[in-house]
Amino acid sequence: MDARTLPTIKTQGTVRIRNLTALPDVAAELGADFKRILAQAGLEANVFANPDNVISYLALGRLMRECMDATGCDELGLRVGMRQSIPVLGLSGYVAANAPTVRDALGTLISALRLTDTGGKASLAQEQGFATISWVIADPHIEAPEQIDDAAIAICCNIMRALCGPQWAPVEACLTRRRPANPAGYAKFFNAPLRFEADVASLIFDESQLDLQVEGRDANLHAILAPLLDKAMAEAGKTFRQEVCDLLRVQILTGPLAPDRVASAMGMSARTLSRHLASEQITFSELAQQVRFETAQRLLRSEKSISDIAAAMGYSDATAFIRAFRQFTGTTPARWRREM
Repeated sequence: MDARTLPTIKTQGTVRIRNLTALPDVAAELGADFKRILAQAGLEANVFANPDNVISYLALGRLMRECMDATGCDELGLRVGMRQSIPVLGLSGYVAANAPTVRDALGTLISALRLTDTGGKASLAQEQGFATISWVIADPHIEAPEQIDDAAIAICCNIMRALCGPQWAPVEACLTRRRPANPAGYAKFFNAPLRFEADVASLIFDESQLDLQVEGRDANLHAILAPLLDKAMAEAGKTFRQEVCDLLRVQILTGPLAPDRVASAMGMSARTLSRHLASEQITFSELAQQVRFETAQRLLRSEKSISDIAAAMGYSDATAFIRAFRQFTGTTPARWRREM
């Protein structure tokens, strides 16, 4: 089966305006006319009037690009994310803020992300005494992805400070963008060592913090709100195929794409995973191949070398990656990058 006949994964997601509420103020403070920016991005002038309005991720990418062009600010995403925390997430934010532990709160936010943002995937992993919150954009064709990543990971940092206390800082903050000429703003906000040009935007911290009690939680409020969130999530459920794709997008840069690994993360056997996918008329290998190509496209849009991309995706060497890419697309990664 070649690239033309493989089933297409629908990757273009949406985001609620509530996740971007700081953007107009940031743009205005930088001297830009936000209404003009909205018009140039092809968005309605009143789209920010209601926090529950929804725009596509393609529109979000255009909006961030137009904001950068209008302001000349290379750290726009960081400035937006710095101003947003748990309250902007609505119901899921209030449930998380009153959860028993940090682990419970993050689990709530990650599971409920699809209520406000279906264009990105957050995940939590633990390894060798450290925990990692990661963020990945699903669609490789979005403009200004590094700015969206910056905003998302800054919001994650603010969420951790809301849960653990204002002095919380990660062990390391990993950012997908190039190192800025002056990284002082990043260093001051994250208050931690920075890694630029990372494969995945993430925050790394001591895993023992996951079992801390959430600061200032109200157990009674949690008991009232949690069932409402469960109902909202049930009404906005994703297809099984979409859930698997979300996991694959995170796992591809942290290890092999294997049915057992995905099934384990979903709390089922590999056989059950296969059966559910078959009911949606697709196989695990087809989804994995699509996600590999999608991820390769996203990384090729960065300035990473072909060798680095091959290593990040788990290929033995650049030759193996080039061969797989050519087999899937009919062209080489270098030629695709030049023509994109």
